Amino acid sequence: MEQIPSPEVQKQQEEAKQAKEEQRQVMITRICDAQARERLSRVALVKPQKAREIEDMLIQMAMKGQLAGQVKEQDIIQLLEKTTEQAKTSVKIVRRKGSFDSDEEEDLNDL
Repeated sequence: MEQIPSPEVQKQQEEAKQAKEEQRQVMITRICDAQARERLSRVALVKPQKAREIEDMLIQMAMKGQLAGQVKEQDIIQLLEKTTEQAKTSVKIVRRKGSFDSDEEEDLNDL
């Protein structure tokens, strides 16, 4: 059986989650210049998951030392294009002959 956490525990968890999110935003502020942050916020309005994905990538790159200076708006655009290209999939439609194709109808008319 799953126990319901006490209100104190829930409050602590919520505060920890909020502190983690604040720390995340501070990192994004340090990593990105003003235009890049603005671009990210506009993306977040339309596609919150996509913005979160880009932020995660930026934080990870910063932790690994892969960023040279602050991230510019153009860098954000390139990351968005890169992730969009990776997400594209192709769909191939294969049509199979059914039991009532037009060819069969013509054969029936010949009878």
